[in-house]
Amino acid sequence: MRTETTSTALTEQLENLPAEPGVYQMLDAEGQVLYVGKARDLRARVRSYFQPGRQHSIRLDALVERVAAVKTIIVKSESEALLLECNLIKQHKPPFNVRLKDDKKYPYLKVTLGEPFPRVIFTRKLIRDGGRYFGPFSNAGGLRDVIDLIRRSFPLRTCTYSDIGVTYHRPCLQYHIKRCQAPCAFLQSKEEYDATVRDVLLFLEGRHRVLVDRLTREMRFAADQMAYEHAARLRDRIREVEKVMARQEVVWKSQIDMDLIAAAHGQGISCLEVFFVRGGKLLGQEHFLVEGTEGQAPGDVLAAFVEQFYAASPAIPKEIMLEMRIPQMEELERALSGVRGNRVRILVPERGQRAEYMRKVQRNAQQHLAEHLAKGEVAHERTGAALEELAAALDLPALPTRIECYDVSHVAGTNVVGSMVVFENGRPAKAEYRRFKMQGDERNDDVANMKQMLRRRLRYLTDDGAAAGGREKKFARRPSLLLVDGGKPQLSAAREVLDEMGLAALPVAALAKQFEELYTPDEDLPVVLPRNSPALHLVQAVRDEAHRFAVTYHRGLRSRSLVGSALDVIPGVGPARRRALLRAFGSVSAIRQAPLEQLAAIPGITRKLAATIKEALHDGS
Repeated sequence: MRTETTSTALTEQLENLPAEPGVYQMLDAEGQVLYVGKARDLRARVRSYFQPGRQHSIRLDALVERVAAVKTIIVKSESEALLLECNLIKQHKPPFNVRLKDDKKYPYLKVTLGEPFPRVIFTRKLIRDGGRYFGPFSNAGGLRDVIDLIRRSFPLRTCTYSDIGVTYHRPCLQYHIKRCQAPCAFLQSKEEYDATVRDVLLFLEGRHRVLVDRLTREMRFAADQMAYEHAARLRDRIREVEKVMARQEVVWKSQIDMDLIAAAHGQGISCLEVFFVRGGKLLGQEHFLVEGTEGQAPGDVLAAFVEQFYAASPAIPKEIMLEMRIPQMEELERALSGVRGNRVRILVPERGQRAEYMRKVQRNAQQHLAEHLAKGEVAHERTGAALEELAAALDLPALPTRIECYDVSHVAGTNVVGSMVVFENGRPAKAEYRRFKMQGDERNDDVANMKQMLRRRLRYLTDDGAAAGGREKKFARRPSLLLVDGGKPQLSAAREVLDEMGLAALPVAALAKQFEELYTPDEDLPVVLPRNSPALHLVQAVRDEAHRFAVTYHRGLRSRSLVGSALDVIPGVGPARRRALLRAFGSVSAIRQAPLEQLAAIPGITRKLAATIKEALHDGS
């Protein structure tokens, strides 16, 4: 454990930590932020990581091993700590934090209430300027569709004039296509415009029935006053709102605002599904991808998402319903209440209608995760985490950016071959693969064959990276990790070759297939990686590729040897005639089944020789 090797400077820091609420940052020896967390008692929380008897996961052990210093920031309240923690995570992107993917900021719909004549706009910036925000949306295209629907249904301006109501402006195209009433040209009063803005807010809040009832009353009044054009516009607006209402599902009879959140996890990534319920109706749903979740408990992932999702949200609902209890749930509830300005409740449904509906949210999360994984984007996202975890598990001096894996393939000692595959930065480097046809009499000895293959490869390796004798320049590149397929015998063989060639410092490990255990030279017990570990998936992929490459080569040699032995023993069939037969028929089996006349039609094959070939192949079948 790290407790026994903690540096003096770090020990002094741990002794002097304040017993106050705040945010802490764990740093490595280079000053890079490894992890950011918050606590009501900084001293107790941070020191708990370094207690000898504390049970850690492999992930936390890897974190603690790398911590060289701790920075703390004392804050006044839990809501302030929540905001600061989330800002630091976004700023530093610590490798050991669960991180809501933020390649770009998520988009919001904004009603610019700080302007005299508000607009509905698309934005990625949250600014405290009196505007009203709705979101976030995970799909920018979906948000633009919503904005387009609002602009078709509610005639608000899209121009950026700052002096509307003061200076006359010529009406633009939006006025002529009935999407704006031209307040810029004094053709609409501020009172009428503000009434439309209130309608938009009712629509966005999901209070559709209230909106439809009011619009219906106004339409009838306009018709009674024979303002038929205005009544027609209201009728069209009602139809658009009712279309939206028809697509919405009634979740609860109670007029309650809440978000429902569930998660799906797999292959080192998590998908969080959020259903937005307003006024008892499902307004919409979004899914968000979360990084850094490998080895994390589902409750921890869910807690980290809720923190980051709502920390700066302009629209925290009164109730947040989760699929399971999360750590420090009451503490997070108080922090979010501080951000919202009044009480926020975090609930976990256990039975009844709400529990049943939560299962629907879970199914959606699983579906969206499956769609994401099917796109093949995960391998790139997980490579860094896999290399870091593998380096920590095997105690490597650096990330294994170049892994070379070796495997041997044969059947009962015949056509013995070896393969070397190379993975650079977690991806196959197929141009650097090598195949070995084993030499000598050690045909059925996997250990001896492994030694031979390693000697033939490593003889080109030099300390300065130059190729010996100018040959095999690619072989001169030094691997970060040698991985051999097998258990302790193969590892011992590799270690023996490295020692005799003066390469004892080169990291080496063996992957035993039965229990997927990693053996290293200086440890009696194997390294067992978690079943869902990206590091384990990486070494499995490397090993499987080495096996595939070796088996493919072995099958090719075996096939050619079978073909050669069948035709070579036939008198009168030399290399030229054998090639002509195989070009014409493709295989010995096809030659055996071909009629005598077809064989005799091959240039160089007489009818008598064709009969001899048929007889020889028939006897050998």
